[in-house]
Amino acid sequence: MKKLLVAAIVVLMASPAFAAIQNVKVSGDITTTYLDRNSFDLTSGPDLSTATGTDGLKSQSVFVTQTRLRVDADLSDNVSTTVGLINERAWTGESVGSSSFNTGDTGVQLYLASVTMRELLYSPLTVTVGRQVFNYGNGLIIGDGGPNNGASAGGLRYVAGDLTERTAYDGVKAILDYKPLTIDMFYFKNDQLPGSTSGYYGFNEANSNAYGINANYQLNDPMNTVVEGYLFSRFDGKTYADNGVANGLVSATPAGGSAIAADKNDTLYVPGLRASTNPIKGLNVQGEVAWQLGQQVVTTTTGNGTTVPYVAKQEAEHRDAMAIQALASYTLPVLEKYKPTVNASFTYVSGDKDANENDSASGSKTSKNYSAWDEFNKNQGAGTIYNTLFPLTNMYIYSAGGSINPLEDVTVSGTWSDLFAAEKYGTQDTMTLLQPNGTVYDGVGFTEVAMRNKSNLGNEADVNLAYNYTEDVTFGVSLGWFMPGTAFTDAYRDTASQAIADVAVKF
Repeated sequence: MKKLLVAAIVVLMASPAFAAIQNVKVSGDITTTYLDRNSFDLTSGPDLSTATGTDGLKSQSVFVTQTRLRVDADLSDNVSTTVGLINERAWTGESVGSSSFNTGDTGVQLYLASVTMRELLYSPLTVTVGRQVFNYGNGLIIGDGGPNNGASAGGLRYVAGDLTERTAYDGVKAILDYKPLTIDMFYFKNDQLPGSTSGYYGFNEANSNAYGINANYQLNDPMNTVVEGYLFSRFDGKTYADNGVANGLVSATPAGGSAIAADKNDTLYVPGLRASTNPIKGLNVQGEVAWQLGQQVVTTTTGNGTTVPYVAKQEAEHRDAMAIQALASYTLPVLEKYKPTVNASFTYVSGDKDANENDSASGSKTSKNYSAWDEFNKNQGAGTIYNTLFPLTNMYIYSAGGSINPLEDVTVSGTWSDLFAAEKYGTQDTMTLLQPNGTVYDGVGFTEVAMRNKSNLGNEADVNLAYNYTEDVTFGVSLGWFMPGTAFTDAYRDTASQAIADVAVKF
């Protein structure tokens, strides 16, 4: 009897810890992809990063599987929770890896974990707290983390990091719904070094925080016009303390000189406007313009390394960058059975002639204004080779394409893209070339390519086919070729190609 009484008391004490669940939804997807990629380093000659002996991606043939499981639960009135788990891995990747390129990182990670409270204190207010997706407009500034935004820390990091689905961030989002006006306000942790969370001396400011407000207004006119205005911002703290070299936090001092003290904070403010309208049946036109203000930290190097030692320090330059984007899509009023559609886009992101460094030894010196566009957390051009190779900065992108449904469940599409540098690259201003397999150069995950003093970066052709086998199962094939332009030296003019085939199941 005594034992039963104790058990009853334990149950009564534990019961309040469990919320009343009104409804539970389990969903997810499994995507298996075959990748065949060649010459992503744009050369068949020497390695891009010969200084470290690290290869770019020359040839790749691999299967990967991405699995996501999501549970949504409605609790008491106006309260719901979301939990999502993800696993991304190359086939048999568990048995492959090293300390430098570990493709064996195939554990299950948490990619969603949030609670949503509707009508919180005020009926139009909804607040979501925890790990969630942040996505606004067409993803020109903030588009759920996106490729090349540092989210690929899982099993695809050294295989195909550009294909990761790990695109959520820890943060808070508040939505005020005053239909037809909706206002989003948010904060999320963009990045954080381990030392700043464990209390390591000198790391207390080693983090990156993002804030924003986005106002979306639907005009409810015959053209279904939508207008958005926003202000996004990012504040980066110190990367390491002045004594970083002594503590092994940075590699070394410049030859004969002193350590670079990260005593300047990087700040970024992005105000912008976006509009979407449908002037005639079947035609959608969108436009967006954004600016970047704040300060960018650049490295100034003096000395020649022989008679005068190198000395490096950080300076802050005023940001003055701009982005413009125009999009159009038109469903042709002919052969309606096949749903023919054409589309075109133009994207401009400003550049800076000598973007990241002042170097008196080589004669490279920037102005006091930093005009290179910072890609922030964009998500655009997914699936293209150029989006994998190039950060979205210092570039004009012209694209045109179309799609058609030759059969009821089959869609075929194609796109041609031309890329040009807004500011010409030269030997003193090298191109940052990303690699999907996490190739490391100077420890920061990219390689650098010497360029000619010309602006033509190259052209890309992409062809895609999708087959909806059922409403739950889709087969896809994507082919792409990137042909480097005259801006590249002859050593980096090989055509990069990729063939991607996948089967996706949603449940």
